[in-house]
Amino acid sequence: MKPIEVNERFTLSKIVSDSLRQFIIENNLSTGDKLPSERDLARMFDVSRVIVREALRSLESTGILSIRHGEGAFVNTDDTSVIFNNLLFFWQLNDDKSGELFELRHLLEKSAIEQLIAKGDTDRLHKLEDIIIEMSKIDDTLQFKTLDIEFHKALIQATENDLFIQLMDIITQYFSGVSHSHMNQDNRNKTVYEHKLILKALKDKDVKLALHYLNEHLQNSLGAVNKH
Repeated sequence: MKPIEVNERFTLSKIVSDSLRQFIIENNLSTGDKLPSERDLARMFDVSRVIVREALRSLESTGILSIRHGEGAFVNTDDTSVIFNNLLFFWQLNDDKSGELFELRHLLEKSAIEQLIAKGDTDRLHKLEDIIIEMSKIDDTLQFKTLDIEFHKALIQATENDLFIQLMDIITQYFSGVSHSHMNQDNRNKTVYEHKLILKALKDKDVKLALHYLNEHLQNSLGAVNKH
């Protein structure tokens, strides 16, 4: 790594943190690997240890590093919760993002349906069916909404893609604060019916029809959210 130029010093801690990210990538470091000491890093980047310490703390705040007192800084790539929580916070600050989040959710569930049918995962279909049965029995709005979320999470879990699952988790967290006042009995019945249509298409291995019903269902959900 080349020393940092003097004319870059106005953003030293930012430059060092970016350089440390690159150092981790270039050296193929993974969770549990220890970074060089503050003294060695300061020498490597030709900066003070104070600047190095600020850069390390910045990376710790993003979840990339774990700093252990008296031991040093360790790579922490397995824990993505901080990154996803920051993403959730960004979305919560931008109320106009609901449409974009529904588009992302649509893409995730579209992929899930395609994979579910391709794999012929009958156990997953049984789980979806059990959730629908429970939903049809529930009168409580909050419990119904919880089961509705579980239905869509079960779809995403069919992908066995950790990134998809984590994205779906924060999408559902984002919408958890939305009013459920529109969830009267008629709307609950409609939701159950739409879930049944999706499930039947999945059982019939009809990708095109399953995606059609999914699109209708999500459009109806988005319309209800926008009204409230």
